[in-house]
Amino acid sequence: MQFLQFSTQERQKQLARERFRNGRRVVILVMLLIITGLLAPQIFLRPSEEKSQHTLQVIHRSATDTLSASYASASGARRVSRRLDMLLRQAALNQQFSGSVLVAQRGQILLDGGYSMADWASQTPASGDTRFYLGSITKEFTAMAVLILQSQGKLHVQDALCTYIPNCPVAWKPLSIHELLTHTSGIPELDDSQLSNVSPAAWIASFANAPLQFTPGGQFTYCNTCYQILAYVVQQVSGLPYSQFIQREIFDPLRMTRSGSDAHAYYSQPNHATGYAQWQVNAAQLGETVDPEWSFLFGSGLLYSTVNDLYRWSQALATDKLVGPKIRDLAFTPYISTTTFPAAQYGYGWFLNHGPVVRHRLIWHAGVIDGFRNYIGRYVDDSTTIIFLGNLNGIDFAALAHQIEEVVFGAPSDF
Repeated sequence: MQFLQFSTQERQKQLARERFRNGRRVVILVMLLIITGLLAPQIFLRPSEEKSQHTLQVIHRSATDTLSASYASASGARRVSRRLDMLLRQAALNQQFSGSVLVAQRGQILLDGGYSMADWASQTPASGDTRFYLGSITKEFTAMAVLILQSQGKLHVQDALCTYIPNCPVAWKPLSIHELLTHTSGIPELDDSQLSNVSPAAWIASFANAPLQFTPGGQFTYCNTCYQILAYVVQQVSGLPYSQFIQREIFDPLRMTRSGSDAHAYYSQPNHATGYAQWQVNAAQLGETVDPEWSFLFGSGLLYSTVNDLYRWSQALATDKLVGPKIRDLAFTPYISTTTFPAAQYGYGWFLNHGPVVRHRLIWHAGVIDGFRNYIGRYVDDSTTIIFLGNLNGIDFAALAHQIEEVVFGAPSDF
Protein backbone atom coordinates (compact mmCIF):
# COMPACT_ATOMS: atom_id res chain seq x y z
CA MET A 1 0.00 0.00 0.00
CA GLN A 2 2.85 2.36 0.89
CA PHE A 3 4.53 1.46 -2.40
CA LEU A 4 1.36 2.25 -4.37
CA GLN A 5 0.90 5.55 -2.48
CA PHE A 6 4.54 6.50 -3.16
CA SER A 7 4.18 5.68 -6.86
CA THR A 8 1.05 7.77 -7.16
CA GLN A 9 2.71 10.74 -5.51
CA GLU A 10 5.75 10.43 -7.76
CA ARG A 11 3.53 10.21 -10.82
CA GLN A 12 1.67 13.37 -9.81
CA LYS A 13 4.94 15.20 -9.30
CA GLN A 14 6.20 13.99 -12.68
CA LEU A 15 3.01 15.18 -14.41
CA ALA A 16 3.33 18.57 -12.70
CA ARG A 17 6.92 18.89 -13.89
CA GLU A 18 5.89 18.00 -17.44
CA ARG A 19 3.06 20.56 -17.40
CA PHE A 20 5.51 23.18 -16.14
CA ARG A 21 8.05 22.34 -18.86
CA ASN A 22 5.36 22.36 -21.57
CA GLY A 23 4.01 25.65 -20.31
CA ARG A 24 7.50 27.14 -20.34
CA ARG A 25 8.04 25.93 -23.91
CA VAL A 26 4.80 27.60 -25.01
CA VAL A 27 5.76 30.87 -23.34
CA ILE A 28 9.24 30.80 -24.96
CA LEU A 29 7.68 30.02 -28.35
CA VAL A 30 5.22 32.89 -27.98
CA MET A 31 7.97 35.29 -26.94
CA LEU A 32 10.04 34.32 -29.98
CA LEU A 33 7.08 34.91 -32.25
CA ILE A 34 6.47 38.30 -30.66
CA ILE A 35 10.13 39.29 -31.07
CA THR A 36 10.11 38.34 -34.74
CA GLY A 37 6.92 40.36 -35.19
CA LEU A 38 4.98 37.44 -36.65
CA LEU A 39 2.35 37.00 -33.99
CA ALA A 40 1.95 40.22 -32.03
CA PRO A 41 -1.50 41.11 -33.41
CA GLN A 42 -2.75 37.52 -33.05
CA ILE A 43 -2.15 36.80 -29.35
CA PHE A 44 -5.25 36.72 -27.16
CA LEU A 45 -5.78 36.14 -23.45
CA ARG A 46 -8.75 33.85 -23.17
CA PRO A 47 -10.44 31.99 -20.26
CA SER A 48 -9.40 28.35 -20.04
CA GLU A 49 -11.73 25.42 -19.33
CA GLU A 50 -10.80 25.74 -15.67
CA LYS A 51 -12.55 28.70 -14.04
CA SER A 52 -9.69 29.35 -11.64
CA GLN A 53 -7.02 29.86 -14.27
CA HIS A 54 -6.35 31.89 -17.44
CA THR A 55 -3.99 30.60 -20.06
CA LEU A 56 -2.34 32.33 -22.99
CA GLN A 57 -3.70 30.70 -26.12
CA VAL A 58 -2.12 31.12 -29.53
CA ILE A 59 -4.13 30.53 -32.69
CA HIS A 60 -1.71 29.05 -35.20
CA ARG A 61 -4.01 29.87 -38.09
CA SER A 62 -3.66 33.60 -37.29
CA ALA A 63 0.12 33.51 -37.62
CA THR A 64 -0.26 31.83 -40.97
CA ASP A 65 -2.82 34.44 -42.00
CA THR A 66 -0.41 37.23 -41.04
CA LEU A 67 2.36 35.79 -43.15
CA SER A 68 -0.05 35.27 -46.03
CA ALA A 69 -1.41 38.82 -45.74
CA SER A 70 2.12 40.26 -45.63
CA TYR A 71 3.10 38.24 -48.67
CA ALA A 72 -0.10 39.24 -50.49
CA SER A 73 0.47 42.90 -49.63
CA ALA A 74 4.08 42.80 -50.89
CA SER A 75 3.01 40.88 -53.96
CA GLY A 76 0.23 43.39 -54.65
CA ALA A 77 2.63 46.32 -54.29
CA ARG A 78 5.05 44.74 -56.76
CA ARG A 79 2.21 44.14 -59.19
CA VAL A 80 1.10 47.79 -58.96
CA SER A 81 4.69 48.95 -59.41
CA ARG A 82 5.10 46.85 -62.55
CA ARG A 83 1.84 48.11 -64.02
CA LEU A 84 2.77 51.73 -63.31
CA ASP A 85 6.17 51.22 -64.91
CA MET A 86 4.59 49.66 -68.00
CA LEU A 87 2.07 52.51 -68.26
CA LEU A 88 4.75 55.20 -68.13
CA ARG A 89 7.19 53.39 -70.41
CA GLN A 90 4.45 53.14 -73.02
CA ALA A 91 3.53 56.80 -72.59
CA ALA A 92 7.17 57.76 -73.18
CA LEU A 93 7.37 55.49 -76.23
CA ASN A 94 4.23 57.22 -77.55
CA GLN A 95 5.88 60.61 -76.90
CA GLN A 96 3.11 61.43 -74.43
CA PHE A 97 5.27 61.66 -71.32
CA SER A 98 8.77 62.72 -70.41
CA GLY A 99 9.73 63.32 -66.81
CA SER A 100 9.84 61.90 -63.29
CA VAL A 101 7.22 60.03 -61.25
CA LEU A 102 6.83 59.07 -57.60
CA VAL A 103 3.93 57.03 -56.24
CA ALA A 104 3.78 56.12 -52.55
CA GLN A 105 1.16 54.34 -50.47
CA ARG A 106 1.08 53.84 -46.69
CA GLY A 107 4.70 54.92 -46.40
CA GLN A 108 5.92 52.55 -49.11
CA ILE A 109 7.28 53.98 -52.35
CA LEU A 110 5.77 51.99 -55.21
CA LEU A 111 7.54 53.88 -57.98
CA ASP A 112 10.28 56.49 -58.05
CA GLY A 113 12.08 57.14 -61.29
CA GLY A 114 12.38 58.92 -64.62
CA TYR A 115 11.17 58.29 -68.13
CA SER A 116 12.74 59.65 -71.30
CA MET A 117 15.20 62.55 -71.17
CA ALA A 118 15.61 65.47 -68.80
CA ASP A 119 17.71 67.07 -71.53
CA TRP A 120 18.02 65.72 -75.05
CA ALA A 121 21.03 67.81 -76.01
CA SER A 122 23.21 66.35 -73.25
CA GLN A 123 21.41 62.96 -73.30
CA THR A 124 20.67 63.29 -69.60
CA PRO A 125 17.90 60.90 -68.54
CA ALA A 126 15.20 61.98 -66.12
CA SER A 127 15.37 60.63 -62.56
CA GLY A 128 13.75 61.11 -59.18
CA ASP A 129 16.28 63.85 -58.45
CA THR A 130 15.79 65.84 -61.66
CA ARG A 131 14.70 69.44 -61.09
CA PHE A 132 11.63 70.76 -62.89
CA TYR A 133 9.92 74.13 -62.87
CA LEU A 134 6.70 73.63 -60.92
CA GLY A 135 4.32 76.12 -62.50
CA SER A 136 1.26 76.63 -60.30
CA ILE A 137 2.26 73.95 -57.79
CA THR A 138 4.28 76.92 -56.50
CA LYS A 139 1.01 78.34 -55.13
CA GLU A 140 0.98 75.65 -52.43
CA PHE A 141 4.21 77.08 -51.03
CA THR A 142 3.08 80.70 -51.26
CA ALA A 143 -0.12 79.83 -49.39
CA MET A 144 1.89 77.98 -46.74
CA ALA A 145 4.21 80.99 -46.37
CA VAL A 146 1.15 83.10 -45.50
CA LEU A 147 -0.04 80.49 -42.99
CA ILE A 148 3.41 80.32 -41.39
CA LEU A 149 3.23 84.08 -40.84
CA GLN A 150 -0.21 83.63 -39.28
CA SER A 151 1.21 80.95 -36.96
CA GLN A 152 3.88 83.46 -35.95
CA GLY A 153 1.20 86.04 -35.10
CA LYS A 154 2.33 88.46 -37.81
CA LEU A 155 -0.86 88.49 -39.87
CA HIS A 156 -4.24 86.79 -40.23
CA VAL A 157 -5.84 85.57 -43.44
CA GLN A 158 -8.97 87.63 -42.67
CA ASP A 159 -6.94 90.83 -42.37
CA ALA A 160 -7.41 93.55 -44.95
CA LEU A 161 -4.87 93.16 -47.73
CA CYS A 162 -3.98 96.85 -47.65
CA THR A 163 -2.86 96.56 -44.02
CA TYR A 164 0.41 95.19 -45.36
CA ILE A 165 0.81 97.14 -48.61
CA PRO A 166 1.89 100.79 -48.41
CA ASN A 167 0.17 103.02 -50.97
CA CYS A 168 -2.31 100.24 -51.66
CA PRO A 169 -4.49 100.75 -54.77
CA VAL A 170 -7.87 102.12 -53.77
CA ALA A 171 -9.73 99.28 -55.50
CA TRP A 172 -8.02 96.81 -53.15
CA LYS A 173 -9.33 98.43 -49.94
CA PRO A 174 -12.24 95.97 -49.50
CA LEU A 175 -10.07 92.90 -50.06
CA SER A 176 -8.88 90.39 -47.47
CA ILE A 177 -5.86 88.11 -47.79
CA HIS A 178 -8.34 85.21 -47.79
CA GLU A 179 -9.88 86.40 -51.05
CA LEU A 180 -6.53 86.39 -52.83
CA LEU A 181 -5.74 82.92 -51.51
CA THR A 182 -9.05 81.59 -52.85
CA HIS A 183 -9.01 83.39 -56.25
CA THR A 184 -12.12 85.35 -55.29
CA SER A 185 -10.65 88.88 -55.16
CA GLY A 186 -11.61 90.20 -58.58
CA ILE A 187 -8.11 91.60 -59.17
CA PRO A 188 -7.47 91.60 -62.93
CA GLU A 189 -4.50 89.97 -64.63
CA LEU A 190 -2.39 92.70 -66.23
CA ASP A 191 0.19 91.89 -68.89
CA ASP A 192 3.84 92.81 -68.52
CA SER A 193 3.48 95.90 -70.71
CA GLN A 194 1.10 97.36 -68.11
CA LEU A 195 3.36 96.65 -65.14
CA SER A 196 6.21 98.83 -63.98
CA ASN A 197 9.66 97.29 -63.49
CA VAL A 198 11.12 100.33 -61.76
CA SER A 199 10.59 98.93 -58.25
CA PRO A 200 8.29 96.49 -56.45
CA ALA A 201 6.31 99.44 -55.07
CA ALA A 202 5.89 100.83 -58.59
CA TRP A 203 4.77 97.36 -59.75
CA ILE A 204 1.99 97.46 -57.14
CA ALA A 205 1.08 101.02 -58.18
CA SER A 206 0.50 99.75 -61.73
CA PHE A 207 -2.87 98.44 -60.50
CA ALA A 208 -4.05 101.88 -59.32
CA ASN A 209 -6.31 102.39 -62.31
CA ALA A 210 -7.41 98.75 -62.72
CA PRO A 211 -10.87 98.19 -61.21
CA LEU A 212 -11.89 94.88 -59.71
CA GLN A 213 -13.60 92.53 -62.15
CA PHE A 214 -16.34 91.51 -59.72
CA THR A 215 -17.50 91.93 -56.13
CA PRO A 216 -14.90 90.31 -53.85
CA GLY A 217 -15.85 86.84 -52.64
CA GLY A 218 -18.61 86.50 -55.19
CA GLN A 219 -17.00 84.16 -57.70
CA PHE A 220 -13.92 82.11 -58.53
CA THR A 221 -11.57 83.41 -61.22
CA TYR A 222 -8.12 81.83 -61.26
CA CYS A 223 -5.58 84.59 -60.61
CA ASN A 224 -1.81 84.19 -60.99
CA THR A 225 -1.24 87.86 -60.19
CA CYS A 226 -2.97 87.38 -56.83
CA TYR A 227 -0.31 84.90 -55.74
CA GLN A 228 2.45 87.32 -56.76
CA ILE A 229 0.73 89.94 -54.59
CA LEU A 230 0.57 87.41 -51.74
CA ALA A 231 4.31 86.79 -52.15
CA TYR A 232 4.79 90.57 -51.95
CA VAL A 233 2.83 90.53 -48.67
CA VAL A 234 5.13 87.77 -47.40
CA GLN A 235 8.10 90.05 -48.14
CA GLN A 236 6.49 93.07 -46.47
CA VAL A 237 5.52 91.19 -43.31
CA SER A 238 8.60 89.01 -42.87
CA GLY A 239 11.18 91.59 -43.91
CA LEU A 240 12.78 88.96 -46.15
CA PRO A 241 12.66 88.50 -49.91
CA TYR A 242 10.07 85.89 -50.84
CA SER A 243 12.73 83.45 -52.10
CA GLN A 244 14.70 83.66 -48.84
CA PHE A 245 11.59 83.22 -46.70
CA ILE A 246 10.56 80.08 -48.60
CA GLN A 247 14.09 78.72 -48.31
CA ARG A 248 14.38 79.40 -44.59
CA GLU A 249 10.88 78.47 -43.46
CA ILE A 250 10.02 75.56 -45.80
CA PHE A 251 12.85 74.14 -47.91
CA ASP A 252 15.51 74.05 -45.19
CA PRO A 253 13.36 72.54 -42.39
CA LEU A 254 12.04 69.85 -44.77
CA ARG A 255 15.49 69.18 -46.27
CA MET A 256 14.24 69.95 -49.74
CA THR A 257 17.80 70.40 -50.92
CA ARG A 258 17.07 70.34 -54.66
CA SER A 259 14.31 72.95 -54.56
CA GLY A 260 14.59 76.69 -55.08
CA SER A 261 13.85 79.69 -57.28
CA ASP A 262 17.23 80.94 -58.51
CA ALA A 263 17.44 80.47 -62.28
CA HIS A 264 21.24 80.52 -62.34
CA ALA A 265 21.37 77.71 -59.79
CA TYR A 266 18.79 75.75 -61.78
CA TYR A 267 20.62 75.84 -65.10
CA SER A 268 24.19 75.73 -63.81
CA GLN A 269 23.76 72.56 -61.76
CA PRO A 270 23.50 69.11 -63.32
CA ASN A 271 20.30 67.10 -63.49
CA HIS A 272 17.85 69.85 -64.38
CA ALA A 273 15.07 69.40 -66.91
CA THR A 274 14.87 71.39 -70.11
CA GLY A 275 11.32 72.26 -71.09
CA TYR A 276 10.08 71.10 -74.51
CA ALA A 277 7.28 72.59 -76.60
CA GLN A 278 7.14 69.37 -78.62
CA TRP A 279 9.10 66.13 -78.55
CA GLN A 280 12.77 67.25 -78.63
CA VAL A 281 11.74 70.80 -79.62
CA ASN A 282 12.80 73.30 -76.97
CA ALA A 283 10.29 75.60 -75.31
CA ALA A 284 11.18 79.13 -74.26
CA GLN A 285 13.61 79.05 -71.34
CA LEU A 286 12.01 79.87 -68.02
CA GLY A 287 13.38 81.81 -65.11
CA GLU A 288 15.62 84.80 -64.85
CA THR A 289 18.14 86.10 -62.40
CA VAL A 290 16.61 89.00 -60.47
CA ASP A 291 17.41 91.00 -57.38
CA PRO A 292 15.98 89.22 -54.32
CA GLU A 293 13.42 92.00 -53.74
CA TRP A 294 11.80 91.01 -57.06
CA SER A 295 11.52 87.33 -56.17
CA PHE A 296 7.87 87.86 -55.16
CA LEU A 297 7.15 87.57 -58.89
CA PHE A 298 8.01 83.86 -58.58
CA GLY A 299 5.17 83.31 -56.09
CA SER A 300 2.64 82.16 -58.66
CA GLY A 301 4.67 79.65 -60.65
CA LEU A 302 8.46 79.82 -60.78
CA LEU A 303 9.72 77.64 -57.96
CA TYR A 304 11.42 74.40 -58.99
CA SER A 305 11.74 71.05 -57.27
CA THR A 306 12.00 67.28 -57.71
CA VAL A 307 9.54 64.44 -57.12
CA ASN A 308 11.59 63.29 -54.12
CA ASP A 309 11.57 66.77 -52.57
CA LEU A 310 7.84 67.10 -53.22
CA TYR A 311 7.28 63.80 -51.44
CA ARG A 312 9.02 65.29 -48.39
CA TRP A 313 6.66 68.24 -48.74
CA SER A 314 3.61 65.96 -48.95
CA GLN A 315 4.70 63.99 -45.90
CA ALA A 316 5.28 67.18 -43.90
CA LEU A 317 1.74 68.35 -44.64
CA ALA A 318 0.46 65.45 -42.56
CA THR A 319 2.46 66.69 -39.54
CA ASP A 320 2.88 69.83 -37.44
CA LYS A 321 6.40 70.46 -38.68
CA LEU A 322 5.56 73.76 -40.41
CA VAL A 323 2.35 74.89 -38.67
CA GLY A 324 -0.10 73.46 -36.18
CA PRO A 325 -3.17 71.45 -37.23
CA LYS A 326 -5.75 74.24 -36.94
CA ILE A 327 -3.81 76.58 -39.20
CA ARG A 328 -2.71 73.77 -41.53
CA ASP A 329 -6.32 72.67 -42.03
CA LEU A 330 -7.16 76.15 -43.34
CA ALA A 331 -5.30 75.24 -46.53
CA PHE A 332 -7.43 72.13 -47.06
CA THR A 333 -10.84 73.64 -46.31
CA PRO A 334 -13.16 73.93 -49.34
CA TYR A 335 -14.15 77.61 -49.62
CA ILE A 336 -15.58 77.92 -53.13
CA SER A 337 -16.47 75.82 -56.17
CA THR A 338 -14.12 76.40 -59.07
CA THR A 339 -14.80 77.16 -62.69
CA THR A 340 -11.47 75.68 -63.79
CA PHE A 341 -12.55 72.17 -62.75
CA PRO A 342 -16.33 72.04 -62.20
CA ALA A 343 -16.24 69.17 -59.69
CA ALA A 344 -13.50 70.81 -57.62
CA GLN A 345 -13.47 73.28 -54.77
CA TYR A 346 -10.55 75.46 -53.74
CA GLY A 347 -8.74 75.90 -50.45
CA TYR A 348 -5.53 77.89 -50.02
CA GLY A 349 -3.26 76.86 -52.90
CA TRP A 350 -5.00 73.49 -53.37
CA PHE A 351 -7.90 72.04 -55.34
CA LEU A 352 -10.17 69.70 -53.38
CA ASN A 353 -12.04 66.79 -54.95
CA HIS A 354 -13.53 63.40 -54.22
CA GLY A 355 -10.85 60.75 -54.67
CA PRO A 356 -11.21 57.43 -56.50
CA VAL A 357 -12.46 55.76 -53.29
CA VAL A 358 -16.02 56.75 -52.36
CA ARG A 359 -16.16 59.54 -49.73
CA HIS A 360 -12.37 59.80 -49.64
CA ARG A 361 -10.65 63.13 -50.23
CA LEU A 362 -8.20 64.20 -52.91
CA ILE A 363 -6.11 67.33 -52.31
CA TRP A 364 -4.18 68.29 -55.43
CA HIS A 365 -2.74 70.89 -57.74
CA ALA A 366 -1.33 70.93 -61.23
CA GLY A 367 1.42 73.05 -62.72
CA VAL A 368 1.16 74.19 -66.34
CA ILE A 369 3.88 76.49 -67.65
CA ASP A 370 5.91 76.70 -70.86
CA GLY A 371 7.67 73.37 -71.35
CA PHE A 372 6.39 71.75 -68.14
CA ARG A 373 3.30 69.83 -67.04
CA ASN A 374 3.12 68.71 -63.41
CA TYR A 375 0.81 67.16 -60.83
CA ILE A 376 0.78 66.39 -57.12
CA GLY A 377 -2.16 64.53 -55.60
CA ARG A 378 -2.54 63.72 -51.90
CA TYR A 379 -5.15 61.00 -51.34
CA VAL A 380 -5.22 61.69 -47.64
CA ASP A 381 -7.75 59.07 -46.56
CA ASP A 382 -5.82 56.39 -48.45
CA SER A 383 -2.32 57.43 -47.31
CA THR A 384 -1.32 57.75 -50.96
CA THR A 385 0.66 60.35 -52.88
CA ILE A 386 0.99 60.61 -56.65
CA ILE A 387 3.52 63.07 -58.09
CA PHE A 388 4.76 63.55 -61.61
CA LEU A 389 6.83 66.33 -63.10
CA GLY A 390 7.00 66.47 -66.89
CA ASN A 391 9.08 68.54 -69.29
CA LEU A 392 6.81 68.33 -72.33
CA ASN A 393 3.91 70.60 -73.29
CA GLY A 394 1.98 67.72 -74.81
CA ILE A 395 1.41 65.92 -71.51
CA ASP A 396 -2.26 65.76 -70.57
CA PHE A 397 -1.80 65.94 -66.80
CA ALA A 398 -5.44 65.12 -65.98
CA ALA A 399 -5.53 62.07 -68.26
CA LEU A 400 -2.21 60.79 -66.91
CA ALA A 401 -3.27 61.33 -63.30
CA HIS A 402 -6.44 59.35 -63.97
CA GLN A 403 -4.50 56.52 -65.62
CA ILE A 404 -2.21 56.27 -62.60
CA GLU A 405 -5.23 56.34 -60.27
CA GLU A 406 -6.78 53.47 -62.26
CA VAL A 407 -3.71 51.35 -61.58
CA VAL A 408 -3.41 52.28 -57.90
CA PHE A 409 -7.09 52.40 -56.93
CA GLY A 410 -8.96 50.71 -59.78
CA ALA A 411 -10.89 53.92 -60.56
CA PRO A 412 -10.16 57.59 -61.37
CA SER A 413 -11.06 60.67 -59.30
CA ASP A 414 -13.66 63.20 -60.42
CA PHE A 415 -11.59 66.26 -61.37
